[in-house]
Amino acid sequence: MKRIYQKRILIAANQAGQTVKSYLKGAFVPKHIRGQLRQQRGIRVNDQIVSTAEELRAGNELLLTLDIDDGDLQGPYPGNSSQKVAIVFENEDLLVVNKAEGMKMHPHSPTEEDTLLNFVQAYLDASHSTSANQPAKAFMTHRLDRATSGLVLIAKNPLTVPILNRQIKDKVAKKTYIAKVTGFFETKVGTFTQPIGLHPSESRLRAIRPLEEGGQPALTHYQVLSQDASTHESLVQLDLETGRMHQLRLHLAAAGHPIVGDDLYGGRSANRLYLQSTALSFMTPWTNQPTIVKLAEHFQ
Repeated sequence: MKRIYQKRILIAANQAGQTVKSYLKGAFVPKHIRGQLRQQRGIRVNDQIVSTAEELRAGNELLLTLDIDDGDLQGPYPGNSSQKVAIVFENEDLLVVNKAEGMKMHPHSPTEEDTLLNFVQAYLDASHSTSANQPAKAFMTHRLDRATSGLVLIAKNPLTVPILNRQIKDKVAKKTYIAKVTGFFETKVGTFTQPIGLHPSESRLRAIRPLEEGGQPALTHYQVLSQDASTHESLVQLDLETGRMHQLRLHLAAAGHPIVGDDLYGGRSANRLYLQSTALSFMTPWTNQPTIVKLAEHFQ
């Protein structure tokens, strides 16, 4: 089944003077979506069909219309209201949600309904939320491991998904993590650079591997925030330049500072994995306003 999605944008003074094509490129709309908009004649300015060469002026209403087949989309994910979700930020295009540790991101089978996206969908249904002229749906744009808690970006319509994906790919959208780890660091600020590849015997794990042996480049920046002499543990802030599977857990463990509660990479036993996505920065879709969302408390 095809649905008609529409996005209305009021052109601001700082967006005037550029063509529709330039505006869409600057808004991180990928090339294939721009092509579909042209092919479907889905671009209007002040209710007149225009080409992507049309120059925009302050106060213009840009209307983007796109037919999208439901079969090409994620899900659908049925709503489950058994757990409330912690909404940290919301606008008409997206949500930032604080995922609990131990919660899966999305279903892996039609019968699985106890995941973050199921709970978010129930929230959207209960609030009768609409987005891009359709009932809002929960679309995943990035993942956190089940054991990791913290901030997650969720799109509310399929037009927003490729925009956020492009920001993530181009490192415009960034996540900052906090981890509680064993031991004290000799250097309070630094970067881990060891390549990461497949584990030689365990498919669910990753390992430090040289590039010539199949490892992939991996960069993690760290900053020590505090140290606890009573437990001989440190609280560190972590920023990713790459996104390899288990990158933070593996880099810290390889440095001799495994994350507390990390039963895969040698962390001391605890009631949870002490790793949290604590801040998200991104450009708000369509307006390109820099946005930073942070958690007020860690590991709550």
